[in-house]
Amino acid sequence: MARGLGTRGHFAVAYLLLGAAAGTGLGALIVLLQRPGPAPPPAWSSWRPTATAVQDRVVQIADHVGTRYKLPGGDQLAQVTIGGPATGKKLRAIVIPNVAKPQTLSDFQRYDWSKSTAYALCGTGGNCKIGEGSASQARGAVIRREALELALYTLKYAEPIDNVLVFVPPGPKEKKITSTLFFRRSDLSSSLSKPLRKTLPRRPPFPGEIAATEKARVDELAGSLYTYAGILRTNGFGNVLGIAPKAAASG
Repeated sequence: MARGLGTRGHFAVAYLLLGAAAGTGLGALIVLLQRPGPAPPPAWSSWRPTATAVQDRVVQIADHVGTRYKLPGGDQLAQVTIGGPATGKKLRAIVIPNVAKPQTLSDFQRYDWSKSTAYALCGTGGNCKIGEGSASQARGAVIRREALELALYTLKYAEPIDNVLVFVPPGPKEKKITSTLFFRRSDLSSSLSKPLRKTLPRRPPFPGEIAATEKARVDELAGSLYTYAGILRTNGFGNVLGIAPKAAASG
C-alpha cells in the first residue's frame, strides 16, 4: 500500500512547482526583453538646424531653404533675409482686421510677436525684384512653395514660434515689397505631424516646372496673399505690424 507524502514531502513538491513557475516567468521576461521594440518613426526631414538658440535656428533655416531654390540660369531664386520690413521695429504683435473699417485695436486679430518671425524673399534686381525672367503665375507658384517650406521648417524646429510671415518679391508694377504670406501653426498641424516629403515630395522645381498636384497642395496650405499695411503705432500698446487679405497675385 502506497504511503502518503509527509509534511516535508508536501513542501518539496510546492517548492518544485514554485521553481517551475518562476522559471517559466523568467524565461518569458527574457523573451520580452530580447524582442525588438517598435521601429522609431521616420525623421520629419533629412536636414534639421543644429543651433540651440531659436533665432540662430531661424537663420540656419533661411540659409538652407534659400539655397535650394534656383532660377534656370543657376542663380538663387531669391535671397532669404530675416525680418524684412519688421527689422528693428520693436513690435508687439501682428494684426489682421476683423472688420471692413477698423477703428480701434479691438477690431483686429492679434498674434503675439514674441511667438512670431518674419522672412523676406528678395531678388537680385532693383527693389528686391527677381532679376531673371518675367513675373508669372508659374514663378509665383514656386515662390509660394519656398515660403511654405520656410514656414514648415520654422514651425517644426523653432518653437515657440507659432506664426510665420514671408514677404514676397514685388510684382511688375510695384517699387517695394507690398505682399506677404502668413502661416499659423494651427493651419499646418497636419503637415507638421508627418514627414516633410509627404507635403513637398520633390526637390524645389524651376519656375514653370512645378507639378500640378504639388501646386494644388501648396496653394491650399499657403493660402491667399496679404497686403502689408505697414508698422502701425497704437496708443498704450506699442507698435504692431499690419496685414490684410488681398486677391492672389503672381510673383
